[in-house]
Amino acid sequence: MERVNIRSLRTIAKIVGTIICVSGAVSITLLKGPKLLNAENLPSESIIGSSLKSEEKWLLGCLCLLGSIIAWSIFLILQVPAYTSHPNTLSLAAWMCLMATLQSLAVTLFLEPDLNAWKIISLFQFGCILYSGVIGSGVALYLQAWCISKRGPLFSAMFNPLLTLIVTILATLWLHEEIYIGSLIGAIGVIIGLYIVLWGKAEDVVDHPEKNVDSESCGKPYCKSGLKDPLLPN
Repeated sequence: MERVNIRSLRTIAKIVGTIICVSGAVSITLLKGPKLLNAENLPSESIIGSSLKSEEKWLLGCLCLLGSIIAWSIFLILQVPAYTSHPNTLSLAAWMCLMATLQSLAVTLFLEPDLNAWKIISLFQFGCILYSGVIGSGVALYLQAWCISKRGPLFSAMFNPLLTLIVTILATLWLHEEIYIGSLIGAIGVIIGLYIVLWGKAEDVVDHPEKNVDSESCGKPYCKSGLKDPLLPN
């Protein structure tokens, strides 16, 4: 879906920017160095149980995360042909939420057959469930499908490393987790890499202005409109 010409500066910018962005997101988690914040305000025990620190659990968690990332990448790409055959983003998001609900129900019944675990015992739990369903699934899937239909899967995927940066900031402020100099370097890398990729995408449009067509008359899986043009019409 993305044109790759290794002699083109815009292609090099997209490749290098992606590497910098992903490396920055990884650096936020893995790189340490001197502590910057919350060195003295840490709780005595980690929020995650100490049993999860064993090597077995660590390796299993990494493999699960890797599988999740690969599946998510394929999911973003598959939304292009899905939108081509079903161009109504609201209806497409509703169908995705329905199928995800059925799949999650089947997996949950298999992994947790005890129905008592399904009981909501606090207002906080109900709020988390409501937020995850409305914002995390409904609104997020709709906006994501709409964005991919306008700019393609790469544009949407490049903002995912920002999740690591935002989680780091919120965890530092709310949960008083440690933040290191490596986290700061990684955060800078995420932002720089993101801007390099977006610049490469903008140059892609400049080099191929004939692709800048109206979305209603576009017969391609998605329309590559200029990044300088607003996503929302006036």
